[in-house]
Amino acid sequence: MFPGKQLNQSTRPFVIGTSGHIDHGKTTLVKALTGVDTDRFAEEKKRGITIDLGFAHYEDKYGNHVAIVDVPGHEKFVHNMLAGVAGMDAILLVVAADEGVMPQTREHLNICSLLKIKTGIVVLTRVDLVEDSEMVELCKEEVSVLLEGTFLEDAPVIPVSAVTGEGLNELRDEFAQLAKKFVHPEIEKPFRLYVDRSFTLKGFGTVVTGTVLSGAVRQDEEVLQYPQSREIRIRVMQSHGNVVKEVYTGQRAAFNLAAITKEEIQRGNQLAKPKSLLTGYMINASLSLLKDALSPLKNSSRVRLHLGSQELIGRIILLEGETLSPGETTIVQFRSESLLSGKYGDRFIIRNYSPMSTIGGGTLIDPSPSKSRRLLHELPERLRRILNEDENVRAEEVIYLQSVRGVNQSEFQVRSGLSDEQCVKILQRLQKQGQILCVDTISRRYLHVDHVKRTGTFISRVLKNHHQKFPDREGMTHAELGGKLSLIFAEKEIENLLKYLCETGLIVKNGQYYCLKDHRAQISQTRQDSLSKCIELIRNSNFQPARKTKLLEDLGLSEKDGVEMLKFAVHSKILVRIAEDLHYSPEQIENILEVLRIYLKENPNITVIQFKELLNVSRKYAIDLLEYFDSQHLTIRKDNWRIPGKIFEHKN
Repeated sequence: MFPGKQLNQSTRPFVIGTSGHIDHGKTTLVKALTGVDTDRFAEEKKRGITIDLGFAHYEDKYGNHVAIVDVPGHEKFVHNMLAGVAGMDAILLVVAADEGVMPQTREHLNICSLLKIKTGIVVLTRVDLVEDSEMVELCKEEVSVLLEGTFLEDAPVIPVSAVTGEGLNELRDEFAQLAKKFVHPEIEKPFRLYVDRSFTLKGFGTVVTGTVLSGAVRQDEEVLQYPQSREIRIRVMQSHGNVVKEVYTGQRAAFNLAAITKEEIQRGNQLAKPKSLLTGYMINASLSLLKDALSPLKNSSRVRLHLGSQELIGRIILLEGETLSPGETTIVQFRSESLLSGKYGDRFIIRNYSPMSTIGGGTLIDPSPSKSRRLLHELPERLRRILNEDENVRAEEVIYLQSVRGVNQSEFQVRSGLSDEQCVKILQRLQKQGQILCVDTISRRYLHVDHVKRTGTFISRVLKNHHQKFPDREGMTHAELGGKLSLIFAEKEIENLLKYLCETGLIVKNGQYYCLKDHRAQISQTRQDSLSKCIELIRNSNFQPARKTKLLEDLGLSEKDGVEMLKFAVHSKILVRIAEDLHYSPEQIENILEVLRIYLKENPNITVIQFKELLNVSRKYAIDLLEYFDSQHLTIRKDNWRIPGKIFEHKN
């Protein structure tokens, strides 16, 4: 595999996969077209059937590179077929002319329809085994009935013999026509690849293969392995057997990876750019049950979900009703038993847990749902709006469903399926329309305005309760109010939220306090008289005011009334709380600091005893004051001394 020649990348690459019933000649047809026998294993040779995925490269007459994925047709190996169908641009539906439509013909066609593959070619193989030409026409009619109403309804139907070569040139011409149809808009999106093979190559180490679903990646770049979130460096790359410096959307690729064993990266994993996928145990999705499903799907059924090349086991939770009838579509939640990674728009297939059969498929809408129960009753309708409406509606609903958690721009792209450029334009538009608010311009985190208002309602209740409890206070400080939001929002986000709530008139800021617009601080005359007397007692006590118990006794106040008065005085900055039972006026504190500054200008440090004597206070008062200054970083304690902290910077 490594090394090889450089590949000209100026052509149109695409991936086509075989599909159809076992022993209808898929592998023989691929070999006739490419010269490659895609059956790699001895057991496949021995049994004469394809068990796992096979790969071949074909170049048409215009130089377009076509990757062919040959899938197994046996019903026991549909799980392997599903691992290879991810990333196919078109299919080669193979039907043996001597047998006609068979069960896996139908199942493979259903799978490709559910995965929204849009085009392909129908090949009637083994025409050399049909003696009567009318049998070929009958087979064509049977196939035509099967394809009616499907994406292959108007596809070319080509009779072919891999033995005689009949029809091969016509088939090659159709390949060339297919190439003209593919323009990959996904090239503008982040790199992503589903791993479908992992093996060790002597002299190189671990090699993985897969189809590039979107974006591009260059040699020596680092990508993330999902769902493990492990960083991996790509050492060497190949596409179609040739060494390349870059691979991009629509190509099959092989990567030689650095510092990882083949056991550590397996089929079902993904390689993608960091932050381009979301990982979890749940997804919300739209699910369609096949018309020919044998029975309705019951709520909480255990199923197998095939997402890309990964097979997952879990339960389908119907978000509407208790059963889903054949041919119907509804909104569901899949709860997985193992980690999965995905993004908006990913297609998936579901099969019965046992006995295994394909029963439906759908589209991933929310790759990592919010667990908010408040949104549960309206969730199905909002998920439909994300899936079916225009990009602006989708974007607004994506942000709404994240509730007060919000969403940053990189995550928004994963949840909406839009390109970087589209995301920027739509987010700017929604901001101008007042539908969303950017609460942090650095992380670019957005909240839907309804949840901002809900946050405002919560803040209003907090302020209302505070006003009722403390009618004599002007309101709550930024720190007090921010503390109520700190479990959800960062400091900068809280600042922007409070600013928005003030601008919209929901709350008011007076100086350093936030309050409701109709609030006016009301202090009773009795409390005002008690407070005036309290301040007078403290100011007249020099540097050793009475402690709380003695102070309240002197004021003739009960413990309850006295404590409320002192809390109000501290909140209003009329008094400074030094210790639990000790208060000073701000002027006293500044006078003490000035005495301490003068001393420390002439001395490198001060002890408790020296400070006690300096102020002519008791040892306990001296300790309480110094510990308060330490807590404010005005002084710094080192062993038994205090040295200057920010004392010389602090001036009232």
